[in-house]
Amino acid sequence: MRGPTFWRSRSLQPLKPYVCGDCVSRLGLRRSSQNAVAGSNDAAKSWDEQAQKTRAGDRKSLLTILEERGYVKDLAGDRNALDKLLTDKRIGAYSGIDPTAPSLHLGHLLPMMVLFWMYIHGHKAVSIIGGATAKIGDPTGRLISRQEMDRNTRSSNLVSLHNCVRGMWKSVERYAERHGYPKDKAWSKSIQNNSVWLGKLNIIDFLSDAGTVARMGAMLGRDTVKNKMAQGDGMSYAEFTYPLLQAYDWWHLYQSGVQVQIGGSDQYGNIVAGIDLIKHLTPRPSTSPETKQLSGPFGLTVPLLTTAAGAKFGKSAGNAIWLDKTMTSPFELYGFLVRSADADVERYLKLFTFLPLEHIAAVMAEHEADPSQRKAQHLLAREVVDLVHGTEEAQNTQNQHTFSRRPNLQSLQAEAENSKDSLNRLYLPQSLVQGKQPARILYHAGLAKSNSDGTRMVNSGGAYIGSQTSEQEAATEGELKFRSLKGVTSSVITEMMEKSNVLVLRTGKWNVKLVEVISDAEFEQKGLSAPGWEEFKEARDASSS
Repeated sequence: MRGPTFWRSRSLQPLKPYVCGDCVSRLGLRRSSQNAVAGSNDAAKSWDEQAQKTRAGDRKSLLTILEERGYVKDLAGDRNALDKLLTDKRIGAYSGIDPTAPSLHLGHLLPMMVLFWMYIHGHKAVSIIGGATAKIGDPTGRLISRQEMDRNTRSSNLVSLHNCVRGMWKSVERYAERHGYPKDKAWSKSIQNNSVWLGKLNIIDFLSDAGTVARMGAMLGRDTVKNKMAQGDGMSYAEFTYPLLQAYDWWHLYQSGVQVQIGGSDQYGNIVAGIDLIKHLTPRPSTSPETKQLSGPFGLTVPLLTTAAGAKFGKSAGNAIWLDKTMTSPFELYGFLVRSADADVERYLKLFTFLPLEHIAAVMAEHEADPSQRKAQHLLAREVVDLVHGTEEAQNTQNQHTFSRRPNLQSLQAEAENSKDSLNRLYLPQSLVQGKQPARILYHAGLAKSNSDGTRMVNSGGAYIGSQTSEQEAATEGELKFRSLKGVTSSVITEMMEKSNVLVLRTGKWNVKLVEVISDAEFEQKGLSAPGWEEFKEARDASSS
């Protein structure tokens, strides 16, 4: 009798040894632990090698780099001790921002740049968002109290600012790699909200810890308190205690190895308050004075960002340059930096870029040979947009700026072919251009919301049409010369189209569109559409029927 086909069709396989799930988990954890230890050992070995080079004078110390680039305004603590600490030990550093607005601004970038430099040199970096302290508002340097913000606005700002800071960190890592600082596994960063610990803080514990170390005489003697009391609208108790809350932030972070706080020069008093609190609450083991010093807190303040005239940049100054592209476009950021004074541009290159000082010096030498070219300013603008928004955005923005200044038709066409979302090229059917007034063409090209909007733009002098200059007029062969559409008639446009089927239209300073005029049949064959095209077809079909 034949056996079942099932048994004949399968070859017997040796049984695999049974391993329980718990054993597999323990084995995986053991291997992960071993890998982590090996990675930690490699990181420690690499750190020691770099420290030896620094001590031998073969490598600049981090503090020396920061000083040479102009980041250090004041230090709270011994300079040599901080230099040794940053060389010998991988420590933590932090800077904080209250969510009083939905975005970082250019003034915030200065203390963050110090944090970025510390991060790419192997130190732990912490960005604090003051979800709790924003409910009070930092009174430092103010005569008028901050306007109270409703909960919904504060919550919205908190989310937006967190996203802005997170995006900034991602962009910085890419920017650092392009400048010779590839990301290392030992690098560590985090973004934290002080509501997490301050929201749980018991008022009695807070007064017991922070309140006992704060002396009334010292607090009343601070310039912020005296000026606001004498010249401003007075000071609330909540504002008066703000430095203690900031100090408690640092105490919380200090317990996880954050020994350095970074802030603007107006934050020096708040930083010192944190140092006093940490020293008050830290146990004092019987160790050598040097060990005590190297285990303590240090503060570093950066100079306030100012113009050559001394005006402060910041939200409170009313002229903030935002780092969120929806609030300040990359083009506006680029244009602002290109307008930097010759007296400021070298300092800004040192502060806002990772460019080597030797490269900056070489660029400045070229700039001084011909300041009219503004090479240093364009380099600054390109680098900062790259740092904040990325390489592609920086390239597109630079091209937009170049073309808005002295474009030529050939370069515009080439850029329009390669660009994804900056300069636009479109096709329009002949019937939407031939014999039409400029305002109507602006509408069909998508540069105006309606015919009346186009009329308003033309009459206000905000719309332009480009044409090739003559060889005698052009500084560069083929350069486009833009003229206002105000006063331009349909017959002038028809005459221009007889020379070329491409129109170059511009609204504002840089919104340029290349309009290639093709036959109606070809437009329909391509399956294209444009504002007003469907209405035109309906009217055309109705008249022919």
